[in-house]
Amino acid sequence: MLLYLTYNDQPSGVYWSQVTDVVEHLNTLGGAKGLPTDQRVKLVALVSLRGYWNTRMVIRQRMPDALVLPMVPRAHNWRINWIWLWLVCLWYRPSGIIGRGVFATALALRMRRRRLVQRVCLDGRGAYGAEWEEYRIVDDDRLIEECARMERSAVLEADLRIAVSEALVDHWRERFGYAEPYHVVIPCTLGRDLERSSGSTKGATGLRGELGWSAEDLVLVYSGSTVGWQSLGLQARVLAELMTSDPRVRVLFLTGGDAHIAELERHFPGRVARRWLPHGEVHAALAACDYGLLMREPSVTNRVASPTKFAEYLSAGLPVLISEGLGDVAALVQREQLGLVWTGQELGGLSVPSAELRERARQAAKVHFAKAAFAEAYHHLLRCMGPARMARNGARVKPSGKVHALVSIIVPSYNKGRYVEEMVASVQAQTHRNWEMLFIDDGSTDTTRDILTRMAAADDRIKLHFQDSNRGANHCRNLGIQLAAGDHIMFFDADDVLAPHCLQSRLDADPEGTCDLVVSTMEVFRGTPGEGGNRWVPSARDPLGEFLRHNLPWSVMQPLWRSSFLRSLGGFDETFSRHQDVEFHTRALFHPCVRYLTMAGDPDCFYRIAEERKVLRPFALLEGFTTSALQYYRKFLDRARGSGRHRLLVGIIYQTHVQLLHNRKVGLISNAEFEQLYRRLLAPDILRDMGLPKRALLSLSGAYHALPIRIPGVNRMLYWLMTR
Repeated sequence: MLLYLTYNDQPSGVYWSQVTDVVEHLNTLGGAKGLPTDQRVKLVALVSLRGYWNTRMVIRQRMPDALVLPMVPRAHNWRINWIWLWLVCLWYRPSGIIGRGVFATALALRMRRRRLVQRVCLDGRGAYGAEWEEYRIVDDDRLIEECARMERSAVLEADLRIAVSEALVDHWRERFGYAEPYHVVIPCTLGRDLERSSGSTKGATGLRGELGWSAEDLVLVYSGSTVGWQSLGLQARVLAELMTSDPRVRVLFLTGGDAHIAELERHFPGRVARRWLPHGEVHAALAACDYGLLMREPSVTNRVASPTKFAEYLSAGLPVLISEGLGDVAALVQREQLGLVWTGQELGGLSVPSAELRERARQAAKVHFAKAAFAEAYHHLLRCMGPARMARNGARVKPSGKVHALVSIIVPSYNKGRYVEEMVASVQAQTHRNWEMLFIDDGSTDTTRDILTRMAAADDRIKLHFQDSNRGANHCRNLGIQLAAGDHIMFFDADDVLAPHCLQSRLDADPEGTCDLVVSTMEVFRGTPGEGGNRWVPSARDPLGEFLRHNLPWSVMQPLWRSSFLRSLGGFDETFSRHQDVEFHTRALFHPCVRYLTMAGDPDCFYRIAEERKVLRPFALLEGFTTSALQYYRKFLDRARGSGRHRLLVGIIYQTHVQLLHNRKVGLISNAEFEQLYRRLLAPDILRDMGLPKRALLSLSGAYHALPIRIPGVNRMLYWLMTR
């Protein structure tokens, strides 16, 4: 389940078209394109305590299963409402929360930090901080400043973002330094009543007659609120000039009372009218007019906006008089000739729009502002906000025979001539025959290259790339990613072995190709594959958390990757000398839209522990582990904090600490070498983050490892306490 959370939004036409209708639309998409059929979106509305019961009734009339809860009174107390959301999350266990605006998103981010929800989406309706600063939505400097801070946090910390315009995304980049691609642009779309409308102008003549206006008059209409960014003062000045120069012009305001409108009524009696109509009657009233008015001042608020009335004007067959630079829609008007873009010059030469122009406006509304026009974006939203992980336990998947994708197997090799023929034979025995094997030989000096050359000559699926010097496994895998032609990619070591069903079972587990990686079970062996050694079963409830605490749930050859997703990650980080695959998998699982499947069953790949893998330079090895542990900790600290998992990161520091203690104890490094690495590992920022209790546990661990005896379970208990 997903929650769509609104905070202090009252029922209105905008609420129906941009909230309840969106939730209803999302719920029609469940089960499509691999989405879970039970992935429902539930509206949770936090509304003012004043008039609560009436507001609740109105919302539930429109959406009967909506959960409508009373807000804690007073704007400064908005944070207290987390208690409501905490209870809701405990009850429904949602995978994600879509927060409409910065307050709702801030509450949702708090739930993510408490590990009650996996993902949070900001539904950004505008430039909130700028809007509060420019139009003083509340007369409170402290709250205005807080709104700007919350907007920064929401934009930078959310997993996904919905922007109503490309201009809003540009604003995020300029003001907050947003640099990610994790957003979709969906403007304010038509409500369901207008999408289903036939476009009839029935009642148009009656309204003009009621107002005393004829068919020859040129009727301009404004529909909306009287809030500051609507710029009614500016509109009144422009309209006064136009009405003075053109006696045919009439203006209808579908809004509440306003001093600027009253002034126009006094100056142009009989030519200006104001009405306040129920939501269901507005469309017919618009259809009775000739042009919709959207002239606004050039504030930041307006430059990023997507006015809800724009699509409604078009749907009613109205061309639009619009200000230059208003969101993305002013450019649309100019590009598709849907009205007139006002640049500050005097308006003139307006004529009654033709039937062809009116029809073009109605078609533009359907093409650009129907919810169906954004099917791809809505599907992406549901996919990203759904559960990241799916799990399958038990027997392996039966081959379906329906999956024929090309799989690229990337194999870095260095002096593995003793094992490479056995490895290649295990790939050639695959029941899935559509594969390519990319050998990236890293400067081997044994017989590896000769053996590979002979095998490649006999099987054109084997492709060779020989490097002049040793660059490391990270570089080899990244080069392989660039060269791979497959729909899927798998990483494999030159001395390991695959079960014959490996590729087929991983592909069959995800026949629709909706997963970014499929992870299966691996077995460790020394002599013969399948001899019953230790198994790595990807059964952890929270694999990301396990990677962060350095209790690794899987290794590099267990996943089968979707190529496009793999490339989006940017490959392995070649600055890591150790923990390369740990960093890579952690980064993948932090991806805001990752979707993966874990299969806990019989192993389909076998990892060899060879005798020649002996450490010849212990200090150099431990130096690499120490440097990489610190690098890993610092790289993921902020992202781990955002998901409430930052305490787990102490795990990699603790495990490295234990390695150093053990190697000193058995005499593989000297006391001086130990002190050098230990001081580097326990840097001031690490100790500060760790806190006093965990520093005490670390000291206790050091004392325990100095003892000549081992007590079963003590080290495990210390590790568990360190990563709480």
